Amino acid sequence: MTTSTKSSTSHRDVDAAPVATYVREQTSAIREGDAALRRGEDPIHATRVAIRRLRSTLRVFTDAFDPSVATHLDQELSWYASILGHVRDHEVQRDRFAHAVADLPDEWVLGPVAADIETTLAAEQRTYRADVDTVLTGDRYAALISALDTLDSTVPALSHRKVTSLANKAGKKARTRLKSAIVSEIGDDEVFHRARKAFKRARYASELATPLTGKKRSKTTIRQYKHVQEVLGEHQDSLVAAQFLRRLGASAGTRPAENGFTYGLLFAYEQQAAAAALRRARALKL
Repeated sequence: MTTSTKSSTSHRDVDAAPVATYVREQTSAIREGDAALRRGEDPIHATRVAIRRLRSTLRVFTDAFDPSVATHLDQELSWYASILGHVRDHEVQRDRFAHAVADLPDEWVLGPVAADIETTLAAEQRTYRADVDTVLTGDRYAALISALDTLDSTVPALSHRKVTSLANKAGKKARTRLKSAIVSEIGDDEVFHRARKAFKRARYASELATPLTGKKRSKTTIRQYKHVQEVLGEHQDSLVAAQFLRRLGASAGTRPAENGFTYGLLFAYEQQAAAAALRRARALKL
């Protein structure tokens, strides 16, 4: 009887490992990001990825967590990710627009467009980075870190079969969302954005389940999910860039030596890029 009990306990511990290990890896990355931010470094991208992976785990492997705890933690992680996202978005757009302007023929660049974009976005990014520093000293953020510590100390136990089943279910859901997006009306950007998020969750779920499904099989699945995610990401990135340009271009011409011509060109380019990505997305087959 004693031997059987020990064997059963050991089996449960092994079964719990994939979810527990993945959760601990992400909470550790978030804490490392916290320390780096306080040192004045820039771990924002890596921290956001860890947050996305943890949120994905809370949603896909929901049977392993207390529903109320998981829901609250997901909301708080979303809040923190949005704070970091403002900084990251500006960093990405600064680089994107610098290259976009540099690629234009000189005669198409009317006015100090590159300098104005850089000055505007850099100033906004500094403001958002200061907001991050303020958040790090707040009670809400302290409560979030405490919640991560509590989660980290609780090993969610799921059987191997359950883990692989939920990972497969996430993949099926992602494919279903993509199919729904493909048959939707052209221009329905939100359904493609939702499909992209579903493929992210499916990809992270496959990462988590790799110890159970095998590296070769998981690598193939993850590569497929990542490809879809990248195509849908190109569409979303162009939409976000177009929004930035519309806002920046709307004020062009209000200062000396400025006009909106080049902003209009860049906006049109992003619209074309978004449309091209949408066509690629509609041609995806899984």
